[in-house]
Amino acid sequence: MYILLFNRRSTNAEYISHFHQHNFSCVDWKQAPEATAGNCTRYGSYGALRCYGGMNNLPSIPEQKVRKLEEIIFCGWPENVFNPLIDLQPFPKIRTLTIEYSNFTEIIFDFPEMFYLQTINISWTNLSHISSRTFKRVHTLKVADLRWNQLIQMEGPLILPRYFEKLYLAGNPWNCTRNFKWLLLPEQGAAVVDRGELLCADRKYKDRLMLAVMHYKLLLKEECQSHPDLQNCTCIMHHIIPKSHIPLYTVNCSNLNFQRLPAYIPANTTMLFLNNNQITDVLPLRNNVNYRHVVDVHLDNNLVESIDVLEGGYWLEHFRLLSLRGNKLRKLPVYALDNALEDNANANLLLLSMNPWFCSCKFAMSFRETLIKYNSILRDSWNITCTYQQGDDLRQAKVLSITRQDVCKLNEDPKVHPLDMLNGVLASLILFILGKLAYDYYHYKYYGRVPWIVMKLP
Repeated sequence: MYILLFNRRSTNAEYISHFHQHNFSCVDWKQAPEATAGNCTRYGSYGALRCYGGMNNLPSIPEQKVRKLEEIIFCGWPENVFNPLIDLQPFPKIRTLTIEYSNFTEIIFDFPEMFYLQTINISWTNLSHISSRTFKRVHTLKVADLRWNQLIQMEGPLILPRYFEKLYLAGNPWNCTRNFKWLLLPEQGAAVVDRGELLCADRKYKDRLMLAVMHYKLLLKEECQSHPDLQNCTCIMHHIIPKSHIPLYTVNCSNLNFQRLPAYIPANTTMLFLNNNQITDVLPLRNNVNYRHVVDVHLDNNLVESIDVLEGGYWLEHFRLLSLRGNKLRKLPVYALDNALEDNANANLLLLSMNPWFCSCKFAMSFRETLIKYNSILRDSWNITCTYQQGDDLRQAKVLSITRQDVCKLNEDPKVHPLDMLNGVLASLILFILGKLAYDYYHYKYYGRVPWIVMKLP
């Protein structure tokens, strides 16, 4: 916190706004007569000035009276920026500053050194950024109301004077992908009296409470950094489920020379990246309960040789994405993969290209059928190639373009198969018997001669 060096008696008493006493507001300010000319109205009995759309008539007010003004309200500030160094210079003794319903987007300089200003209210403007040092030199500041602007992020906690009391930040479209973890710290976040009402407006955490988002982020960071299995891994929260407010995490351990899948990952991890490592085994996906909720696994460019261990397991029937490009896969249980994809309504993407597949006759045909059947899930199917034996040569082709004739020929086909020889002998005997029968019938009919074997029968 910024240390207050100037402690004046005027700062010890609670200052009550004259505008609140008299119910002054900027609502419908454009309908006021002064709005057309951009003029100010002074309320002399209590040293207040209200300006509509500018300060064009300020030079007509005696300087001595202007310098004594204690309260300023600007309705519809006319410029695109607000410059406190220049715009507040005529008012050295103001105690309350209000700027409402204005289109300016930036406070281009920090507030100058001020020793009377206790309350700043900047609301219903297009202010989208504020520096942590903006109010640093307002030594008597107690209340800053920045609600209902277009603030997306803050560089960090505002540097505020020692006796500061209340900061209001609700109603802004905060981007919670930025770092607001300081809100959780008592010495920095306690001054934000409405911090429990701050809502996220970014795409990832829209309408989630900022404090909850920051709390989950902090817990995840501590969990990842403290566990040896996740050293150097990056852990982020990528989503919070509506209503239940359950956080979902992504763990990225790519390019870290991992030899195996980590035995531990944070609860509620749904996405795991382990690309470009030296992993050979995917067994934890089947038998490690920490992986039960992991639906997306990226294992590109590893040393996985088989995924047979996943057959019949819970994970294979519930995964959403599995990427195994650039591994050492030669074969897989096609029937098991077919059954899993048939039953898994959640499956969205399975990538298997850039593996050294080997196509035997049976595997090639069933693998090809599976690629065709699930082409909407196996989206790199046209890039899956395999090696197959044709004669004495090893050939390579895309699995979807391979035919049965390519992979199902025998290496050496003999010209006459033994069965063919047997069939030939049997056919010859049948022809001989039929010929003998015709010969005997002819001789019996015309010559009355019976076959020799008939005469030998008893």
